[in-house]
Amino acid sequence: RQPLQPQRPVSKVEEIRKWFRSKLAVLTKERDKRIAAARKPKGPTVMYDSVDVSRIPADAPAVAGYVNGIFKTWPQIVAKFPKAKKLSIAVTSSADADCLDIEPGNATPADAPKWVRRQMARGVKRPVVYANVSTMPSVLVSLGKAGIKRSDVRVWTAHYGRGKHICSPKCGFGFGTTADATQWVEDKSRNLDINELDQSFFD
Repeated sequence: RQPLQPQRPVSKVEEIRKWFRSKLAVLTKERDKRIAAARKPKGPTVMYDSVDVSRIPADAPAVAGYVNGIFKTWPQIVAKFPKAKKLSIAVTSSADADCLDIEPGNATPADAPKWVRRQMARGVKRPVVYANVSTMPSVLVSLGKAGIKRSDVRVWTAHYGRGKHICSPKCGFGFGTTADATQWVEDKSRNLDINELDQSFFD
């Protein structure tokens, strides 16, 4: 029988080369991910909404409209803006949509958890909650108590008088996160609202 050949001990240099190749593979994978993300088409960063659809620019990249209430604009939005990204809004928690409008006379912070869970159950990815920046902390607390995490929803704030921005803790009012969108213009003369969006808002 042939005697077994003794295994050659791995040298320190070979160990270093093996570690380097492993590290290089990880860095290459991370680089490829960054390149792929950079090449991914960016979403719109401006969205318009109005109770008078004729006021919305014809070339709007993103638009929002109401599925219920006095100003039911959603059917017009769908028909007039076939190429734009679109967001449907419910003004009461009894209606299904992409977004719940939380403000006096419409839905309340307490309505948000049940509505969000219902939208998630019907397949809406990260339902949107809309409220004034001063009200949004109450909305998020209500959601948190129901076990709904910040990452489960998209946060759309209204905050006027600070110019174009997306709300962050710097805006005050006890708002402790970064919004996904902010309505920063309420132009009553043109009956038009303008919103700044994170580019991943519609992802």
